[in-house]
Amino acid sequence: MIIFLYGKDSYRINQKIKEITKRYEAKNPSGLNLVSFDFVENRLEDFLESARSSSLIPEKKLIILKNAFKIDSEAILKFLKSQNLSQRDDMILIIITFGDFDKSELFKYLIKKPNQAQNFKPLKAYEVKSWAKQFSGSLGTDFTSEALDFLISNCGLDLWRLDCEIRKLADFKAGGIISKSQVEELIVSSMNYSIFGLTDALAKKNKKKALEALYTALDGGEKPTELLGLLAWQIRNLLRFKSNPDKSSDLKLHPFVLEKIRESARFFSVDELNAILSKIIDLDLAFKTSDLNEKTALSLLISEM
Repeated sequence: MIIFLYGKDSYRINQKIKEITKRYEAKNPSGLNLVSFDFVENRLEDFLESARSSSLIPEKKLIILKNAFKIDSEAILKFLKSQNLSQRDDMILIIITFGDFDKSELFKYLIKKPNQAQNFKPLKAYEVKSWAKQFSGSLGTDFTSEALDFLISNCGLDLWRLDCEIRKLADFKAGGIISKSQVEELIVSSMNYSIFGLTDALAKKNKKKALEALYTALDGGEKPTELLGLLAWQIRNLLRFKSNPDKSSDLKLHPFVLEKIRESARFFSVDELNAILSKIIDLDLAFKTSDLNEKTALSLLISEM
């Protein structure tokens, strides 16, 4: 079976990966046949060897493959066809690509049946509002209409940031309805997030300062999961800005945030940003599916960038 997830909404792609992984682990608890490859870092040969090898235990194999279009897409297409992976029931291959993509022969193959393909386009404003209401409800809390509008107007339409802020507000409120004044207290006052110091340091390739910014945030009470979400939000905004800098107003970001994005964007290439986002998504998945030390893992992520 092949599942192809693509598009610009990396948050919902990540949620889909976690959903599939959770279902897989419920049926295949050993975890020995769950592997992940990213062609920003891994070689084609590594993936081919893993996909060809037989399982040592009677469990279905799950392979997550990111950035499949970064290398020889013709070789991948030839391999998928030769192994008949679309029809096999002993393996699930999830192929993921973020952002813009080239509609090559591999892409045309992946979107055809029997493959399961899904395009994750950025949500429109009204869809984000609906998503936010549903997400806050899943955490046992709710917003007044005025509070929700204010939250979205200050955080933009990026689901990574909204996820982080809604969780923070839900923890603060512990049930009940969140008012606009409570959003103002916890969100607007946080526009000076040390996340900007972190991304500024990363942009200038200063890992020492980046780690100092991280430890300052952690010592100030920020949770590693929240910081990871904010970092993803910042990287996504940088990617969106670099794709169309002449229409930065379309990002609908707070002026302070937009200025920080503008300052940092010139230090990153699109490939660098995509590679960082891919690592963030891997770590976010690890946070949810393993018992690793979150602070240590986040520190390692920053030191490797």
